[in-house]
Amino acid sequence: MQRRLIVTGLCALAVACGPKKDEKKSGPVVAQGNGVTITADEFKARLDEQSPFIRARYTTLERKKEFLDNLVRFEVLAREAEKRGLADDPDVQMTLKKIMVQKLVQKNFQDLEGAKNLPEPELQKYYDDHKSDYFRPKRVRLAAVIWNAPAGSPERAKKLAQAKAALAKIKAEEKKNALAFNQAVAQYSEDAATKSAGGDLQFKSHEELSQAFSKELADAAFALQAGQTSGVIETPKGLYLLKLTAQQEELNRSFDQVKTQIANKLYRERKTKEFDEWLKRLKDEAKISVDEKALEAIEVSAAAAPAGMPGAPGGMGGHGAMPGAAPPRATPAPPAPAK
Repeated sequence: MQRRLIVTGLCALAVACGPKKDEKKSGPVVAQGNGVTITADEFKARLDEQSPFIRARYTTLERKKEFLDNLVRFEVLAREAEKRGLADDPDVQMTLKKIMVQKLVQKNFQDLEGAKNLPEPELQKYYDDHKSDYFRPKRVRLAAVIWNAPAGSPERAKKLAQAKAALAKIKAEEKKNALAFNQAVAQYSEDAATKSAGGDLQFKSHEELSQAFSKELADAAFALQAGQTSGVIETPKGLYLLKLTAQQEELNRSFDQVKTQIANKLYRERKTKEFDEWLKRLKDEAKISVDEKALEAIEVSAAAAPAGMPGAPGGMGGHGAMPGAAPPRATPAPPAPAK
C-alpha cells in the first residue's frame, strides 16, 4: 500500500515538475550530479507555482537552499523509481492517464483568452436579456402582526386598541426578550398564512409591498432600521405591526461593469459545448461496444476502497465537467519554515 502511494505521488510529480522529452533546460545550473540537473530557470518556475505567501519565505540564500533540496530530493527519488521499473507500474500508468487527460482538456478548453474576442453586440444582447441579474431594487424582510380589520368595519376600533396594547407589550419586553415580537405574532396575528412562520413576509421591494398591502405600509417598512419595530400601521385593508429582520441593498450594475464577466461566462459555455461535441466525436470514432451482461455481473462493494488504490479517472463526470477541471498542483512540498 505504501509503495502505491509513493509511486502514484512520484508519477504526478514527474508530469508536473519534470522536464518534457527533448526539452533543453535553460539558465545557469544551480545543482547537478549523476543524471540530475537543476537550472535557475527550473528553480524559479517551480517556486513560481507556489502561492505568494509561500514564495515570500524563500528570499534568503539559506531558504533557497531548503527549496532546492526539496527539488533535489524529488529528482533522486524519481530517478530511483525509474531504475526500479516503476514507470510500468499499473498505479503509475493510471495516474499518468488521469493527468494526461486533465492536461489535454486544460490545453484545449480552459483558455479564457478567447473571451476577449467575443463581439460586443453579443455581450450587450445577453446583458439586455438578463437585466434582472444586474438590477434589483432594495428589498426588506419583515415580520408582521396582522389584524384583518378593513376601514369602516365595526371591529376596527376594537382591533386598533388591541394592536396598541400589543405594541406596548412588545416595547416593554423586547429589550430583555428577543422573542417578544414572535410571541406577539403567535398571540395576536389573524393571518394564517404568515402566523405559522413567525409572521415572516419574506423579502419584498417597495413596489411589491405596495401592491400586496398598501403604500402606507411600504413607506413605513422602508423607514425602519434593522431590528426596529414599527408603530401601529393603519391601512384600508387592516392593521399591522412590523419588524425589520433583514434587508438587501439595491443592485445596479452597468454593462461596462459586467462586460468581462459576461464574456467569460459565454465563452465558457461555448467551450463546454465544443468539448461535449468533441468528446462525442472521439467516442464515435472509438466505436465502443458495451457488454451489459458482463457489466451487470460486476459485484460492487459498499466498503471504501483502500487509500492509494487506482480509481476512476478524475474529472470524467457529467457534461461540461472537464472544461472547468483544474490539473492537480503536483509540486514538491516546500519545507516547513525554520524555527
